[in-house]
Amino acid sequence: MQILEAWCEELGQSMDIYTAQRAYFAQPEPCRRRFTFRCSDEACRLARNPLVSGVGYHQLAEEGEKFRQIHFRAPPGHPHLPTCRWVRDEDERTADAVNGDGARKERAKATNVIDVFAPRRAEAAPRRAGTGTAAAADADGGDGDDAGDAGRPRAARTGQTRTGLLEKFIDCWSQFEGDELKEQYVTIEGQRLSYRQAVTQVRWIGPDTNGRRIVYGGARIALWPAAQPKHVYLNFIDECEGLPEHEGSRKLTIHLTLAGIDDYAGRGLLTSRLAAGRSGKNYVRVFAWGAIEAVPGKPGYRMKLASLDNLVVKVIAKKVE
Repeated sequence: MQILEAWCEELGQSMDIYTAQRAYFAQPEPCRRRFTFRCSDEACRLARNPLVSGVGYHQLAEEGEKFRQIHFRAPPGHPHLPTCRWVRDEDERTADAVNGDGARKERAKATNVIDVFAPRRAEAAPRRAGTGTAAAADADGGDGDDAGDAGRPRAARTGQTRTGLLEKFIDCWSQFEGDELKEQYVTIEGQRLSYRQAVTQVRWIGPDTNGRRIVYGGARIALWPAAQPKHVYLNFIDECEGLPEHEGSRKLTIHLTLAGIDDYAGRGLLTSRLAAGRSGKNYVRVFAWGAIEAVPGKPGYRMKLASLDNLVVKVIAKKVE
């Protein structure tokens, strides 16, 4: 049974798994504790209070370049009411599959396939999750059609899964490989692209795709100034080979300020990843949506981000020989 949101006992509210991840990393590092989750269906929770497991949301480094899809699951031995929204959804999907008219939808919902990615146009103001001290905005901004507040009637399904959080899309994209990337499609700001087209390595970006593709590549993290840092630079290892040289360089950088990160709803998670990426035990892969621009008087290019939700910093553990 697929559960797309759960009730967090510690924070006293329902949330999706990406909101849970942000709330977990918003806790002070020495005393981070995993949360206890229950069913988000209020009637089911009051009658049976079944336990729900949060999988992977507390882990910082990826084990490889096929990124985990963090998720909720229903562990055995914790039955839900037959009228629970998640049980009803499961029954509907099973009926569709049996009738032969829901095969595409069944596969999509079983793997959390994203059909629409809507990049953030501005930074959202941070909000508090529950009444505790962990600050975490709704990670998906309420723009998905698969989740709603407990006890609130859910909107009719559109057959699509939509997100404004780049990380959620990248975690989904990572599950596909080879020809599968050509067969799955996503709509981004009116463009219908295959998964292979939507996510492009830095060196393949050209004038016609600049600002119209998700860019990715290995990167090095630099802080400046060294003594009392105020800036973070994500320096891509590959260069923008499809763009002309600017001031003798094609290097691409994303410039962040620590003040901007501090105002970001997901600052705990991002800060933890930046620290882990500089530890020497891991390497970093960066994904970003934004326009690549030349900065007058400075060599190479910089990517302009409308929101830090349009940035993903994946920390990947180095293999021990």
